[in-house]
Amino acid sequence: MTQNTKSVKRSVRSRKRQLITVAFLAFIVYVLLLSGIFSYFHSEDLVTNRYKAQNTAVRLLEPEWDSVGMNKAKASEPGMVIPKDPYAKNEGQNNLYIRLKMTVSLGRFDASGRYPEYAADFNNDKRRLNSILNAIEMKNENTISKLFGWNNQNDSIENWTLKECYNKDYYMEDQGSRTLNDGTTEQVFYFYYVNGKENGEDSEMRVVEPQKSTTELFDQLQIPVLKKDYLGVFDQNYNIAIEAQAVAVTPSESSAVSVQKTKFN
Repeated sequence: MTQNTKSVKRSVRSRKRQLITVAFLAFIVYVLLLSGIFSYFHSEDLVTNRYKAQNTAVRLLEPEWDSVGMNKAKASEPGMVIPKDPYAKNEGQNNLYIRLKMTVSLGRFDASGRYPEYAADFNNDKRRLNSILNAIEMKNENTISKLFGWNNQNDSIENWTLKECYNKDYYMEDQGSRTLNDGTTEQVFYFYYVNGKENGEDSEMRVVEPQKSTTELFDQLQIPVLKKDYLGVFDQNYNIAIEAQAVAVTPSESSAVSVQKTKFN
């Protein structure tokens, strides 16, 4: 009887050890899984919110483009007005300096299915770029004006050269055009949000407080009415991409574009 009792006790102790071991292993697995989940969401945050760092976050907004313009652009026709209204909002906790990066991209020229002289008449990247830029417009109540001012406007549009940006809330930096390895072409601009006083690179950048926004850079694209201005440009693939970028304000530093632009870079 005593022997049987000892055997039962050993069996009970063995089962307890097994249960404790299983519970401990289960706890370890739980901890490892929990760590993996937190790492996953942290990584996702870094990927999806590219402009968030050190309590600063900037968001690009284009409400009219999102609600109306995007669909209209898919069915672009001569004379059409396509809403596109980019601006940036400070969604972080710090005061920010903000700039908008605009990239105008041209797809490779496609003359397939066109009449024989089509490519000879219209395959000109400078004409295409200048025509797209000249279609970008601003609205001020009932007044509509071009975003860009030009030189050489008495000549063909491919010979025009950019003179200035008419939106005085922004200082424009034109990076020029370049042809990429895949045969496409792009032109990049930086628009620094400034206080409206023209002073070149010494223009002072405007502080954008948390939950405040910049003004709109522009409001719409006015597609040319005449087919001679439309063909070879707006019937080809092109894209106008806008990106919001920001740096935190350091009160002890100059707010001049010439000083702050190095922080963006």
